[in-house]
Amino acid sequence: MRPATVASLRTVVSLFIGGGSARAMAFGFAMGMTIGLMPKGNLTAVVISTLVLATQANLAAAGVAAALFTWAATWTDPLAHRLGSAILAQPSCQTSLVRLYEWPLGPWTALNNTVVLGSLALSLVLSYPAYHLVWLLFHHYQARIAQRLQEYHADKVLAGAEVAARLLPSSSSGKGK
Repeated sequence: MRPATVASLRTVVSLFIGGGSARAMAFGFAMGMTIGLMPKGNLTAVVISTLVLATQANLAAAGVAAALFTWAATWTDPLAHRLGSAILAQPSCQTSLVRLYEWPLGPWTALNNTVVLGSLALSLVLSYPAYHLVWLLFHHYQARIAQRLQEYHADKVLAGAEVAARLLPSSSSGKGK
């Protein structure tokens, strides 16, 4: 296995074994979803990422969700574009964005981009359902899943596999032949 794959599996296992609260897990997942759906490289994404770091959100849950939803964002971008176009077509939004862009950091928010604005709106709409669903999942199943993972020593096995994958040369790279 590749070290990145093992590290990703270990992060998922640590979500259940780490013993964090269901609220922190759900909040981290919802914020990670928002980061994942947003196009990167603008001040809006940086502010949301900073909020994740500045709050009690679970960083592992945020990281897993951001990775999942960054991958899924390629399919939501057409919807985000249509949603952003509809929002930008509203006269009240146009005057607000003109005021925003008069501020020194306003243009860096990229809220004039239909995909950025649509992704932000979409992620805000989906945040509460995602939060509630993940909260229910962790509230009801975290203890059972953690117990099973600890019975099989999954965290220790993955830690050993991660070390081994980093130390041993990869057989799939063809260097040893």
